[in-house]
Amino acid sequence: MSDFSDAWPDWGKWVLLGLLLSLAQAAFMLRRESRRREAGRRDARRREAIRVSGQSSTARITAARDTNKRIGETLYYVIELTVDVAATSCTPAFTRTLEVPLSPLNLANFGVGKTIQVRVDPSTRELAVDQPT
Repeated sequence: MSDFSDAWPDWGKWVLLGLLLSLAQAAFMLRRESRRREAGRRDARRREAIRVSGQSSTARITAARDTNKRIGETLYYVIELTVDVAATSCTPAFTRTLEVPLSPLNLANFGVGKTIQVRVDPSTRELAVDQPT
């Protein structure tokens, strides 16, 4: 083993170490991205389940803030909305903050003071926007 390590020049060992560290960093970043995407898919499935089986309600937008996140550069803006959800037969009125990806064409429909259609999960009070975004 020492013959092998002696055969390498000193700079070669540093290059090999740098390559190994780069490989480890790439593996870590790929794993983190995979977990982030899986969490996004899980959130999308949960919102879709709420849209299908949730209680229909309305919500008045009290605040709208740009998160500076984009999906597809300019395809969708991710906007943080604070909404006052109207009471339903299963849930009392409550306030919630959620992030919604909005097309630039629909930004005007989600301004402060506007009323939007939402679906509410009565057991967890989670929301899903129930109109085109």
